[in-house]
Amino acid sequence: MSAIDYADGLNERKVSFALFRSALHQNDLSASMGWEKSIDKLATYLISPKTSKAYSDGLRDVYIDLTLHGNKMVRIYKLLGDYNTIIDLFKSEILEKGTIYDKRFPLPLEHDKLVTAPLKIHCVNYYESDDEISFVFCSKQYITERETLPLNSITDKVINDFGEFDEVIGVRNRAVQLFDVISINKINKTVQIRMDGLDIQRIKDIEKRLKYLDEKTFHSLEKKIDLAKNFEGPLNFFPAIKKLYDNPDGRVAEIGHTTTSAGVHTGKMRTRQLDFRQDQYHVGGAATVASLNAHMLSKCWDSPSKHGNVQLVIPGRVALTSAADPTIDIAYLLSCASDNDYNFLMTKLLASLQP
Repeated sequence: MSAIDYADGLNERKVSFALFRSALHQNDLSASMGWEKSIDKLATYLISPKTSKAYSDGLRDVYIDLTLHGNKMVRIYKLLGDYNTIIDLFKSEILEKGTIYDKRFPLPLEHDKLVTAPLKIHCVNYYESDDEISFVFCSKQYITERETLPLNSITDKVINDFGEFDEVIGVRNRAVQLFDVISINKINKTVQIRMDGLDIQRIKDIEKRLKYLDEKTFHSLEKKIDLAKNFEGPLNFFPAIKKLYDNPDGRVAEIGHTTTSAGVHTGKMRTRQLDFRQDQYHVGGAATVASLNAHMLSKCWDSPSKHGNVQLVIPGRVALTSAADPTIDIAYLLSCASDNDYNFLMTKLLASLQP
């Protein structure tokens, strides 16, 4: 395997180029305009004796960072049990050997082999540091792609049967390999289920896979330990919305809320560099109501690395504002080009849940 395969693998996995470029910059690696030109440029550094090792190691780090972080849907449990005991259980009860993904990991399977892979989620490997271990789960998923076809691709028979068309759309169900992660953190005592695919898969499909992975994992563990004594949750992120809005740091990119007069409002800025709380229309309206009664929030900060920005989204529906016990047990941590980016957002999220 060549180091350039890491860049090719991320491109194949449809990781956004903006995120890839930020990761390169955070690792002091050069980028160009777009995937193709950047890969060509990286290849030249990989064959130079002066830069080969730095770029080889750097591309591996970029690949791992974007696999473990990147854009993730996250569910969090509190870790009550002993850290070392729990990770030993994960290694013995959750980690698998001899899966179809092993030989090529951490890269995705070639397409012809992926198509024949079973529709199962496999815990393939893990990455470990002093205070965190992240188990990687690979699976084959199908995404639906739509593409406009040329009108001359329609046969005369189709026209005779169905008439003329102004536009023809082709629909393709394509197999993709996704990399979900369960990370156990020793410092903040959490178990984080991080779901892949936000850029290419429907939210409801990711939520179904999250439910399956969550239940499968804890079902395997409950054979060995008392779950109630070792885990608590999942955490409810709904209370974090107000605290994140009230905290003056960062920039509110979007908010959804209701008013006492039964109004439903959604406010959104055109770029992540602007703060909706400073919008004159919003400021004027907010001053006339006792509370925004928000049900969703998107907030951005400059990346701690000074390259790009990071985004935290607490998704919710209007019905939550009138619920007796409003609960949101998932959050989106977006544009995390490194562990520093991700940990920065996670710290913001967990701090907003403190009383």
